[in-house]
Amino acid sequence: MIARLTRFMILLQLLTLAGLSTLFLSLGWADTLTIGFLYAIAMMKLLRASIIFNNFFLSGALRQPMGNGQRAPLTAASARMLQEFWYSMVCWFQLFPLARPFHIHFAGDADPPVLLLHGYGANSGFWKPLSEQLTQFGVSHAAVDLEPLLGSVDDYAELIETSAQQLCRDNGVETIVIVGHSMGGLAARAWLRRYGAARLECMITLGTPHFGSTLAGYGMGENARQMLPPVSGTSRENHWLTVLASSESPAVRARMRSIYSRHDNIVSPQQSAQLPGATNIEVDLIGHVALGFDSDVMALLMTEITLARQSRCSAGN
Repeated sequence: MIARLTRFMILLQLLTLAGLSTLFLSLGWADTLTIGFLYAIAMMKLLRASIIFNNFFLSGALRQPMGNGQRAPLTAASARMLQEFWYSMVCWFQLFPLARPFHIHFAGDADPPVLLLHGYGANSGFWKPLSEQLTQFGVSHAAVDLEPLLGSVDDYAELIETSAQQLCRDNGVETIVIVGHSMGGLAARAWLRRYGAARLECMITLGTPHFGSTLAGYGMGENARQMLPPVSGTSRENHWLTVLASSESPAVRARMRSIYSRHDNIVSPQQSAQLPGATNIEVDLIGHVALGFDSDVMALLMTEITLARQSRCSAGN
């Protein structure tokens, strides 16, 4: 669904660019159609950049101190905002449009395989960089597209269970490692609530709003509403995230790891990604999308996956 949507959006943007370039030429703002087209591209990129940069302000990310307690230097924060913009563009114009769910099995791999779950508004294309690293090390893995696009997070549990069964069957093992970015981490927890933890070796969440994000209010669909934190005047006991948390035992939480950024531009407040009873790992100055691409985070993620596949995924390791 996201692949078709992004292809449609690219086509729509190309038509918009053509219209703008023609308008610029007719108004005398550009000497040639080519120059007008370049102006239109610059305007569109500036618009997309302004939206992403605004998220850093709306989320309060730029006010958050780094691990050493100091405020991030302006140059470093600016560079990371540009990094987030760049990887967002890579996703929407390169990775998402042609993405398909995939399952990569290595015959000699007898350790728990890895299931990759993307976040809200994304698809399996998000995992291309991590998939390349897993393939390099001969790690069997799969990525699914969580659909329906705007449905309940609970709707994804059956798809996750089917993929988990296939991965276990192909590798001849009983458990899997799950890596979930953003909403994907919540989908994995919803799967646990429905099917239990018998197939789970370890869960690693990446920028997951375990206790909600205020910016989810800008999204559409039931899944976006489920990611809103409880507000005053509502029953916290009946809130979807609260009910989800109440279903997890300390033993299950001990198999979870939450990697998150103190400067996430989507998860707000950023501390919402902390999961009591799990191993929480903080990183500095990484945007929400960039968590799936940044080289340091990738190295950390590969280390955690390796430990998990060696059955060493417990709190405190």
